[in-house]
Formats: sequence, structure tokens, C-alpha cells
Amino acid sequence: MDYILRINETIHMGSDWGRVYDVKGDLNFDNAVGVCKIRTLTDKLLLEADCTMDKNRLIVWVRGTESLKLSRKLTRCKYDVFLQTEGQTIKLVMGMMTIIPDVSMH
Repeated sequence: MDYILRINETIHMGSDWGRVYDVKGDLNFDNAVGVCKIRTLTDKLLLEADCTMDKNRLIVWVRGTESLKLSRKLTRCKYDVFLQTEGQTIKLVMGMMTIIPDVSMH
């Protein structure tokens, strides 16, 4: 059975982008690490988000200074979020990401 969430997102260049994922299941979160990578549609790495675990919550964050480094020629990319625990890697979320080349005012 496929438990990967498929969520399309939008990132505004120059703005922070963050998400918090509650991870459910019988897992040991003591040494868990999150990984979120944003790539071109041809798999070239664009950004790697900062990931922090807080008990069973995975906090994913891209700073505005990092999103500002995205090429203004890009309009779409893809991303995925993984949780790495002792002995296993679990893909939690994946999707497309629309890149807006201006800073959001909200």
C-alpha cells in the first residue's frame, strides 16, 4: 500500500517556506533525521531544506535567502521529504512545486 502524501506546493522567491509533518507509527524518533530536497524536473538539486525533528514532528524550512537563489527562469520543480530512522528510510511527501519569482506580501 502507498502511504506517500502527494501535495503540490508554491514557493515565492525570497520568502521563507516551511511545513510541519506529524509522523504517526511505531517508530523510534530518538535519532531520526529529516531530508527535504527540491530538484528540477530533470533531477538537478536546487535546494536542500533545513529539517528538524521535534518528537514525532518533522519541521521542514527553506529560508528566504536560499529561495532567492533559485533561477528566475524556473517556474516548476519537484520536491520530496524523507524520514530516516535507525534501519529505515521512509518517503513521507512528494509533489510538484510552483516557483513564483516575486516576494509574497502576505
